Amino acid sequence: MHRSTALVAGLAAALLTPSAPAAAADPAVCHVGYVTNGDSWSFNGQVTITNTSGLTLYGWTLRFALPAGQTLRSGWEATFTVTGQEVTAKSLAYNSDVLSGKSVSVGFHASGDVKGPYPAEFRINDNLCTTGPA
Repeated sequence: MHRSTALVAGLAAALLTPSAPAAAADPAVCHVGYVTNGDSWSFNGQVTITNTSGLTLYGWTLRFALPAGQTLRSGWEATFTVTGQEVTAKSLAYNSDVLSGKSVSVGFHASGDVKGPYPAEFRINDNLCTTGPA
């Protein structure tokens, strides 16, 4: 009898305790515009990063993967490193702070066909960005 009373009391407490609402998907904190210009041998890419977070971004790291057949050769307005197809670009001292609603652009030169596919995703500080025209 004591077990059933305890079970009923526990069930009543569980039903009367408010539960936390389901977490909504995090809104994007960045938008990336990606534009290319070139030919079937090489191209220049411009990545425009817009801070959509509502807060100032103090330092940023951009990550994306170039599709197969494209190889980064050089970059500007950031410190670029490449591991396989994975590209990492880190902000420089003069462009590391990006106010909410403001943008910063970086560029690079790559070998490969400009008509090749675009990178599948862009991340700023490990946050997935929305994408579209620059």
